[in-house]
Amino acid sequence: MVSRRIIWLLSFLSFIVYAVAATEIGPALSEIRSEFMLNETMAGVLASLQSLAGILAILGGILSDFFGRARLVSFSLVLMGLGALAISSAPHIWILGIALFIFGSGMGFFEASVNAFISEVFQDKRGMAINLLHIGWNIGSTIGPLLAAYAILAYGAWRFGYLSIAPFIIVLSVIMWILARGFSHNRGEKSRDYRSIDLKMVLKILPLMLIPFLIVASQLGVTTWLPSILTDQGASIVEASLTVGLFWALSGVGRLVWAPFIDRLGYWRILVITGGCSTLLMLLTVLPLPTYIRMILWACSGLILGPAYPTTVAWITAIHPEIGGTLSGTLFAFATLGSFASAIIIGALFDVFGSVIAQLFFPLPILAVALLSYLMRGIGNF
Repeated sequence: MVSRRIIWLLSFLSFIVYAVAATEIGPALSEIRSEFMLNETMAGVLASLQSLAGILAILGGILSDFFGRARLVSFSLVLMGLGALAISSAPHIWILGIALFIFGSGMGFFEASVNAFISEVFQDKRGMAINLLHIGWNIGSTIGPLLAAYAILAYGAWRFGYLSIAPFIIVLSVIMWILARGFSHNRGEKSRDYRSIDLKMVLKILPLMLIPFLIVASQLGVTTWLPSILTDQGASIVEASLTVGLFWALSGVGRLVWAPFIDRLGYWRILVITGGCSTLLMLLTVLPLPTYIRMILWACSGLILGPAYPTTVAWITAIHPEIGGTLSGTLFAFATLGSFASAIIIGALFDVFGSVIAQLFFPLPILAVALLSYLMRGIGNF
């Protein structure tokens, strides 16, 4: 019998390396703009390709419910590893775009399968397990921007960050494949009968999908554009990268602190509290304050907002766990659309109105999260 602790630990490590590679795009984007001579709008479109591919999470979720969630975790890691290698060696802008899309496809498959996998294994403590799992994102997204900045400053090559993380992703994919074989034999995994799924129960929870759309629009907007915004306002590349790193690092602390209370307090209450408080902190960063004060405010907003996304995952997968992969994939697809939209919108605002106006975008989706969570509190009785 495969231990639940081993399953969680390997999923956690996979989350870390995935997040490292996914968040290198922020500091690397300025170098990519210079190398390929792109304006801010075109750079936003390029960065959005990584996110846009996440729409395939719906397919990944369906496949994970049909073929087994652990197997899809392994396959998704292979896609991300190959994508990272391709990014590190892309000689032309169109090849880089394809590589980012391949990597993003792996992201979508991974999010759909790993969340449903952990939700299935830890049915008794779903909210806690998923929140703790997503701390892996916080650790990786703290390392990712710093690794990218180090590669740029030490080697003058943004590609080195992607090249260095790819082998770790591929090794974990092999380990997860071995785990998948053992898990399927022990649990007797079998294909789900999709004829038994009533579309009405899927349509009933579609309004909840607006919440991950809004959360990720803000959070990955921060990852992608905050370094460029801060450097435009006078911060150094180290300060800008450190700000994003602290945002995600303290987001992980927030998930750790809130984890024991998620299932007790109720999912919608967590989203109302975290959404309202983090909105206020993000609005304060627009004021003409010293750089270190704004860094602290961004870090604190990450601390409070941390449990929002995994709590949404737990809420949605708990409603119909028998199709957890499909729901998790649909959730991530909506989140992907949020990331895609924010990358382009913020880039266009930056290009036309400047960094101060572009920065005002970040708190608006989070305020909407708090309001929508309260209005939808009756869905699923959580």
